[in-house]
Amino acid sequence: MNSSNEKMKWILFWVFISLFVLAVLGTLSVVFLGMGTPTETEREWLVKGLILEVAACVIALFYSIFGLKKNDDSYNDKTLSDIEIRLEELEANLLLSTKEIDRSKSLLPIPNDSEANAPGDELINRMYPYLERIEGLTTPPAFDESTFSIMPSYSEIIADIAKTKPFDKEHRLESYIGLKIQWKCAFSGFQEKEDCYRVRVYTEEPLYSAYLNIDKSKNVSRLKVLDENHPFWVCGEISEISGTNIELVDADILV
Repeated sequence: MNSSNEKMKWILFWVFISLFVLAVLGTLSVVFLGMGTPTETEREWLVKGLILEVAACVIALFYSIFGLKKNDDSYNDKTLSDIEIRLEELEANLLLSTKEIDRSKSLLPIPNDSEANAPGDELINRMYPYLERIEGLTTPPAFDESTFSIMPSYSEIIADIAKTKPFDKEHRLESYIGLKIQWKCAFSGFQEKEDCYRVRVYTEEPLYSAYLNIDKSKNVSRLKVLDENHPFWVCGEISEISGTNIELVDADILV
């Protein structure tokens, strides 16, 4: 499939080059070599057309080399970085789960109904320690609730999208874009980009993360000394929901 696409691209490329060369040579021969009998007005329009053709080709060339390539690389870097983080988390949780299962095999007492969920809850908290930290954050909402709503939560958004029929799923997802929210989250990572600070936080839903794009005018110095899983309030406008990630722009935090 890839070889067919490459072959088609080269065919289109040479067809374009051939037509472009013929157009340029024809224009040059009429304007400068005296072929044909164009009027002065027609000659002027031919020169303008030649200039526009060359300019358009140069712009297209530079855009394809420096524009599209840069965006693709940026997107690929972002995707690969997120995949690496996910794999590390899954590997750590898998190892922890295996150890917990091995340990549980040696436990002879059978718990009664009231205690049946205790081992499972303990395992979840050990696999995702930030859940307990988020739940334990008792400070009230940190931002103006008339602007940044605490509802719906990320869990409610996920559940709502999941129960939507496939035909309506994309429309339901888009209905959340632009929504301004504030949630309790836990600190995961922090990077300084060219145009913003990019902060990754854990949410109340296991394996689901949020990425905060914070303007560089904001003071985020405390993030540099925070421990992982530290809970705090975040706010922002939902700009994208993709897979297990959600993007918040114009975001802010209160540590």
